[in-house]
Amino acid sequence: MKVNTCFTPTEACTLIAHQAVSTLDAVQTEIPPCMKELRTAVEAMAAVHDLGKDGETLLDWLDTEIANAELYAAEGVNRPYLIDMEFLTVEPDAVAQMDLVWLLFETAAAEKCGPEQRQALVNTAQTITEMCGLGNLLMATLEPNVSKLAEGLNAELDDIRVGLQANAMECADSAQQEIH
Repeated sequence: MKVNTCFTPTEACTLIAHQAVSTLDAVQTEIPPCMKELRTAVEAMAAVHDLGKDGETLLDWLDTEIANAELYAAEGVNRPYLIDMEFLTVEPDAVAQMDLVWLLFETAAAEKCGPEQRQALVNTAQTITEMCGLGNLLMATLEPNVSKLAEGLNAELDDIRVGLQANAMECADSAQQEIH
């Protein structure tokens, strides 16, 4: 069995997207200001690391969940999340968080990255460390859990794909019913 000691760019983007959607779930009354930067960070990482369909899937997931949150904040219409947000229960430990921060900084330093993307990546690094309590974790543990978390992130990406497909089919069915 291979033990991951570093996140792949896809796993890192999935974790960022998951944290963004978790933040939407926690707030519910308004869209947090960090949401645009988190989305921009995922978009930048997907472009710099050529994530293709995985990057598109994560951006579609974020766009769908942000639109649903905006609808709830504006009109009180509550739509279910595309996937079970309780599925991924492992919080990244200090080593995993540092790996993610390093990957964000490495991406920000890439030539393909523009100034707005760089700023979003740097701000996302700070947001992630605050969300996941890096300071507290550094004092409590240095035992890495990247491998277990990466496994969960890859499974979550598969669930996101299924949720987006179901959502697209539901929208198509609704549109078809409106035509008739």
